[in-house]
Amino acid sequence: MIGRIYRLIDAKRIEMKQREIKCSDDSVLVKPSYMAICAADQRYYLGKRKKEIMREKLPMALIHEATGTVLHDYGGQLENGKKVVLVPLEAAEGKEKANYRTNSKFASSGNDGFMRDMFALPRNRVIPVKNDSVVYVFSEILSVALSAISVFESTRRTNPNAFGVWGDGSMGFVMCLALRCKYPDAKIYSFGKTVRKSRKFSFVTKTVYIDNVPPDLVVDHAFECVGDAGSEIAIRQILKLILPQGTISLLGVNEDAVLVNTRKILEKGLIIIGNSRSDEADFREAVKLIQENELCKKYLRILISEIIEVKTEDDIYHAFDQDVLNDFKTVIKWAL
Repeated sequence: MIGRIYRLIDAKRIEMKQREIKCSDDSVLVKPSYMAICAADQRYYLGKRKKEIMREKLPMALIHEATGTVLHDYGGQLENGKKVVLVPLEAAEGKEKANYRTNSKFASSGNDGFMRDMFALPRNRVIPVKNDSVVYVFSEILSVALSAISVFESTRRTNPNAFGVWGDGSMGFVMCLALRCKYPDAKIYSFGKTVRKSRKFSFVTKTVYIDNVPPDLVVDHAFECVGDAGSEIAIRQILKLILPQGTISLLGVNEDAVLVNTRKILEKGLIIIGNSRSDEADFREAVKLIQENELCKKYLRILISEIIEVKTEDDIYHAFDQDVLNDFKTVIKWAL
């Protein structure tokens, strides 16, 4: 069987190629339905990764946040037309959590993502959902937040009474929402700098602007969702506001090293946790939360800045170019 794949070959250059689709009894043939553009996809598309990384990774199909429609399950377990969430992680064998195994593979990060007309995935990488709601496309970003919460719970030494989440972008929004769903009685403070974005965080206890923090505000635990150079500023502020023996969970991605005041970490006896990606179990928890929690489903819709239908290759360029202008998520309705 021959399928089409749309690969980034250089900054802002996408090329369609035909390739053979190999299937087995454990395979599910899937057509993409919705895709969400991630900041990581944009860094590749705009050529903002280092040149040596671009040379190493490309050519590569982008997108790791996606839902799809089953065309055929070779094992006969899923009916044709069933809506599914796609898991981007190809887990390797090992004792560590799958997303931290060094030989695990991840879609759109050195391995082809979901920007194809159809493809075959192992059955454990497709998770059935109840309907075709567009919000399931956010299962991946929600799974990352839930994975971070799971690690936090197994590590924390003090009560989760007050959380601070730094970052008013998509990851910060989803992190706040996941915390609200998991800790409905806790205080959740969203720290940001953009008024129009912060107004969307209506479910938190308080939105706080990083240049106007109340003098008496403190948090038990913090989640940093800023990334890049801004994470240094965020971590500096976290170290000032967090109470002793709190936990700092880092989710923001940086291209370069940032300065961290280790004296403050030592003085307060803090725990710092690094978080990256998620595994199949996290995805299943995310899908379950979307299906069962109306608050989660309601507010995930706010993440949609724009839905762009992609019918031609030119539409792909339009979607990525438009995404730079959007505050939150650009969703692609895939019709290629």
